[in-house]
Amino acid sequence: MMHLIDVTNSYRDLVQRQLAATNSQFVKVYSLGNTTVVYSETADKIEIVMENHKRPIRQDEVEFVIKRLIHEDRIYDITVDKSRKIISITCDR
Repeated sequence: MMHLIDVTNSYRDLVQRQLAATNSQFVKVYSLGNTTVVYSETADKIEIVMENHKRPIRQDEVEFVIKRLIHEDRIYDITVDKSRKIISITCDR
């Protein structure tokens, strides 16, 4: 069974940089096993970045994160790097 664990407090510098350098209004960091999930909101978009340096991210992990963090049926875009170690998900708020 997969669990998203809120680890935002452990990434205080990352969160502060994200808030200062982008138009993000809200940033949370989660752990999904070896995968780090960064969730951010702007006035009009939600962006989720999943990153795993050890192995490719599985499709069921992507679906789990979408289901847990994007609570309504929304149209979203997914960008996947060739190695599947970084995945970006964006949708309108």
